[in-house]
Amino acid sequence: MKANALIIGALGLLFAVGGCVEPYMPAVLDAPASFLVVDGFINGNGRTRIKLARTANLSSTAAPSVEKGAKLLFADEIGNQYILAEKIAGLYQSDSLVLPTGHRYQLRISTTAGATYTSALVPLKVTPPIDNLNWHLNGSDIILSLSTHDPTQQARYYRWRTTETWQFNALYHSLLEYQDGIIKERTTPIYTCWRTEATNTISQGSSAQLSQDALTDVALLSFPYLIERFKIRYSLLVSQYAETAEEFAYLELLRKNTEAVGTVNDPLPTQLTGNVHRTDANPSEPVLGFVGAHTVQQKRIFIARTDLPTASDEQFESPYRACTIGKEILKDTLDARQTLYYPATRIFAFAGNIPLAFIIYPDVPNGTPRIQGYTGSSAYCADCRTRGTATKPIFW
Repeated sequence: MKANALIIGALGLLFAVGGCVEPYMPAVLDAPASFLVVDGFINGNGRTRIKLARTANLSSTAAPSVEKGAKLLFADEIGNQYILAEKIAGLYQSDSLVLPTGHRYQLRISTTAGATYTSALVPLKVTPPIDNLNWHLNGSDIILSLSTHDPTQQARYYRWRTTETWQFNALYHSLLEYQDGIIKERTTPIYTCWRTEATNTISQGSSAQLSQDALTDVALLSFPYLIERFKIRYSLLVSQYAETAEEFAYLELLRKNTEAVGTVNDPLPTQLTGNVHRTDANPSEPVLGFVGAHTVQQKRIFIARTDLPTASDEQFESPYRACTIGKEILKDTLDARQTLYYPATRIFAFAGNIPLAFIIYPDVPNGTPRIQGYTGSSAYCADCRTRGTATKPIFW
């Protein structure tokens, strides 16, 4: 095995006996060692963020542990050094920097156990801008795509990361809230929220086989347009990175290994060789990760509901199909204070429910209205913060 090779995955076998397919569960090697995982890159025009973790055995049910308390820096070949500080457990970050081009850079790691690791020296790749970020309809689907080119012909290998944000509403609009033991008119907004999701998939493209360093209409994402994302307003942020051929090849291999689902038609898992090496007592220890160096270019697009074919609210897919409203009737409807104490029955027997609106009786013009009770529903149906944040993004 090479010094930094790490075999990803395990080979599963299926065989038929007597016309029935039975699963075969191979024995899992119970190796005591855990290997370092290095995730991140050296950012030439911003903050460098590196995550450190440890691999876990396939037989383990615990989440992989993060590598805390390490000392990290990156340096160029002429001795300039830049320190990374641990912001949260296992996440290390530098100041926002603009690095000089024309130099090669490497990451250096020292763990609390005394192990040291170094990535190979790599050139700082200058990423060209994204020319266009577009969308179009293909039947009932929205296709989001981009175009880019490098007039210097130096980029050739590209990677993209997408971050989606969309505005949505709770199903029910709550006018009441529970505070200090009573039901009051709501002052904390919980109806409109924003949800952000960053993709974990590896999306890459290359112009290495083309005469020009240009990529046109590269499809990044595809969705049916009648989903919640597009019901009010949607935004997509794309980050673009120029890579070396070696980093591109590493990530392509990682993508193929992680996308394999374990059927008999899938390719076998392949040895994954990155560019991070242990440099002290055990240079043959496998390390998972490839630390590149590049600048970053970003572009954002918005899609409003009015940009799409006309559709009613009922036509959009909804996560609220199972939601219902309940009622809570006051035991004493003549309470002059009209304070609704938190009852221990019906709607609010479950603390995750939210009051919605007062029940007014009688509701006729000549009657004397009084509060008879209130309606309520679950927090999932009435509080959008269960699925997002009520704080509007600064770019919105």
